[in-house]
Amino acid sequence: MDKNYVALIPAYKPGDYLLDLTVKLKGKGFSVVIVDDGSGADYADFFLASTCFAEVLHHSENMGKGRALKTGINAISRYCTSDTVIVTVDADGQHCVEDALAICNIAQKAPNTLVLGSRKLKENVPLRSKFGNTVTRFVYYISTGLKVHDTQTGLRAFRAELIPVLRDIPGERYEYEMNYYFVLPVIRFGFWSMRLKRSILIIMPSLILIR
Repeated sequence: MDKNYVALIPAYKPGDYLLDLTVKLKGKGFSVVIVDDGSGADYADFFLASTCFAEVLHHSENMGKGRALKTGINAISRYCTSDTVIVTVDADGQHCVEDALAICNIAQKAPNTLVLGSRKLKENVPLRSKFGNTVTRFVYYISTGLKVHDTQTGLRAFRAELIPVLRDIPGERYEYEMNYYFVLPVIRFGFWSMRLKRSILIIMPSLILIR
């Protein structure tokens, strides 16, 4: 792949799937950055195995997913170029590499836009996640008037120009990701939501323009 794509994986107490995901991303041409969010000595081997395929950063204690994402974004900012596209990928194996590549291809052509990989919530999604998504989607719509299909997706892509914005968004844990949706519209950035089913793109909704 002749493109400058970086996959950022925040990880807390991962399983074997972390190495498998890392190898697959590397095989598709991604540079990979993993942030160990204080997983502890019992998980050291998982991260050690991944160092052959990724840059691995460590927190000495658990600081939250938001902080792990910011740590990774800060590290990437030191060497990225204007054409770099970053995609965040969850460490639990729920995201397909093909999906990560698909949303990167969209982000590459969409400046000032956060591209969301939206899951089809009727299938293969835990009940708790479905309920949480329904509630947060409704609250977000009531608050802003904007519709986001999957507010809890961890699969998001953006160009390097968004780095200064994303690393300054408040929040250290899961609230950081929700804060994206409230901060970005205020400063006139957009969302592009891609509905995904496993590794297949099935719907391409319209760009949500913030005017």
